[in-house]
Amino acid sequence: MIFHSLQQLRHLKRNQYLSPSELRVFQEEKLRSVVAHAYKNVPYYRRLFEGAGIRPDDIRTLDDLCKIPVTTKKDLQSLKQEEIVSGGAVPDKCVVKYTSGSTGQPLKIFLSPGERDFQILLNLRILMENGLRLTDKVAYLINPYRFPKSKFWFQRAGVLGREYLSVFDYPEKHAELLKRMKPDVLYGYPSNLTLLALHIKENGIKEIHPKRVFSVAEALEPNARKAIDSIMNVDTCDILGTIEIGDLAWQCETRSGYHISADAALVEFLKDDGRPAGAGEEGRLVCTSLYGYTMPLIRYAVNDICVPSDRTCSCGRTLPLMESIKGRANDFIILPDGKVIASCFLVIIMQAFHDVAQYRIVQEDKERLTVSLVKGKAFSARTPDSIRNEIDRITGNALRVDMEILDELPRDKSGKIRTVVSKVIPDLQEKISG
Repeated sequence: MIFHSLQQLRHLKRNQYLSPSELRVFQEEKLRSVVAHAYKNVPYYRRLFEGAGIRPDDIRTLDDLCKIPVTTKKDLQSLKQEEIVSGGAVPDKCVVKYTSGSTGQPLKIFLSPGERDFQILLNLRILMENGLRLTDKVAYLINPYRFPKSKFWFQRAGVLGREYLSVFDYPEKHAELLKRMKPDVLYGYPSNLTLLALHIKENGIKEIHPKRVFSVAEALEPNARKAIDSIMNVDTCDILGTIEIGDLAWQCETRSGYHISADAALVEFLKDDGRPAGAGEEGRLVCTSLYGYTMPLIRYAVNDICVPSDRTCSCGRTLPLMESIKGRANDFIILPDGKVIASCFLVIIMQAFHDVAQYRIVQEDKERLTVSLVKGKAFSARTPDSIRNEIDRITGNALRVDMEILDELPRDKSGKIRTVVSKVIPDLQEKISG
């Protein structure tokens, strides 16, 4: 098991330097395998292919990919589990994850333990390429529901040591824990990292000085990056990750664009009319997993808006680049006493309500939130009260929470649905900018 993981990691490190022709051969071989498997074992994809008049033999090269219709999250949400999970998979032995974020619509994702481990190795490649040493201690500011239940034997021996902090805690508690932990690396949501940086600055804390910081899950705004970097004296590495496919793109040491994990996923950038976006043009991400067999995702609309690039990175890696990521940012929530809540608090709470198809939380003023819901399958009449109770719990009953049920949520100009919006953030933004 350990030998296999080390071998996979070695291959992943090597793949960063494949020539364009070598990478294309690698991708096409993986694509043919995934397509054939999905057609044979997944009822949804068999119907999709037959409806489009294609068979697996019609998909031989990357140029053939466009023959396959795009699949949306909504398409998969409307189907039964047995229609989208491979016929040979045993659901009870699968790793189950739920999406969340900028569409406001959660989707249940099934992975085999091996596929989950591959996602971990993809992430480890990014960290190691950005200077992580095996003996570094990493502090993760993440969803507490995803804390591991135990440590691996090598972690107990001081290799890849990890400590976990809950995103539901305030920066005051994070700071106290980090002063004791003294981590070499911080890894977390940019909203949490920004609030932590501001707390360090405002309180003159000197004991927290990580060597590296990694930002994930939300958009890392330029002013937030500047605050984190200047206060902690680091050069933050931003990662574009998804629950469905793993880490899609990441910054190398040059911080000039994002390397696409093209050996793990095919990433397309499509305009609103379905045509490919050119270099420097905005496009919505449509992705095909090259390793996902338990729940194949072929031309799956991730829908993050990004800008592809035709540049070659000066770092020497040949993985293709994207210039920037757009449309993922949520706002902070400010309580009447001035305390600030990171948006990920609310996003994570909403992940638990699988009977909600879409949602948006808007802070109207310093006293009031409006939670807009679109009903999902098996929506319970008790759900609005349960959501209100959870928000009351994390805010200490400091805000009035108004609920409304809508048929559909309006999207913003980017086409996304920002899930957390504040109308009272100017003072905080001034702090971050300053």
